[in-house]
Amino acid sequence: MSSLETRLQRFFDGVTYVAALLTGPVLIALAFDLPSGLESVLEMVNWVCWAAFALELVAMLAVSRDRLAWLRSRPMTPVIVVLTLPAFEGLDVFRMVRLLRGPFARRVAEGVTTTAGLRNVAILTLLTVGLGGVLFAELEPGVDVGDGLYWAVTTVTTTGYGDIVPTTEGGKALAMAIMLIGAAFLAILTGAIAQRFIGRWQRGGTAPDEQPSAAATVGEDAVLAKLDELGERLARLERAVTRGG
Repeated sequence: MSSLETRLQRFFDGVTYVAALLTGPVLIALAFDLPSGLESVLEMVNWVCWAAFALELVAMLAVSRDRLAWLRSRPMTPVIVVLTLPAFEGLDVFRMVRLLRGPFARRVAEGVTTTAGLRNVAILTLLTVGLGGVLFAELEPGVDVGDGLYWAVTTVTTTGYGDIVPTTEGGKALAMAIMLIGAAFLAILTGAIAQRFIGRWQRGGTAPDEQPSAAATVGEDAVLAKLDELGERLARLERAVTRGG
């Protein structure tokens, strides 16, 4: 990758990250009944967020020496450009997938499996349930806050009984966001538990280049002595049976 490609990619990495970060609040705000002027501004911001990804795709394909290699390294960019066009209402939320890529995302992924990180993710999930339930009650006609919280809990756990379903575009977008957060929390929880078991196993094991401890050596000697004693007893029993025969 040339220096121009590297500098341009770093620029677009920052721009698309900010665009993905703005997408969530913008979509949530658009779900409310807003004044026409403010709604127009938010819709324009949504278009600008999408345009950041489209501009990255066009610019990087124009300057890249190996376009196929660039597409292989960022396969989600063309998918985001096609699927999250603001004209396709409800799919804009998938623009936030961009947040899962990059050094910051890697640092977050490493941190969430710790005890403190897992606690923070659990708090975030609980806040999502609370705010999601209240927002769902605002978006959906005939749904109170209690029903909204019930719906949020069944949605974040990916249970979805189907007795309360979103009927508005905003409610559907909210449901997709809550389901993604719920699936992410379950994946993080599973990964944290697996990491704990692997860590204990590694701490309890012995590295190939390490010498066994004195306690381990004594234990092995005791087992070998018992096996030798058992072998001698079996040999005496065999001789006695042979003489008796």
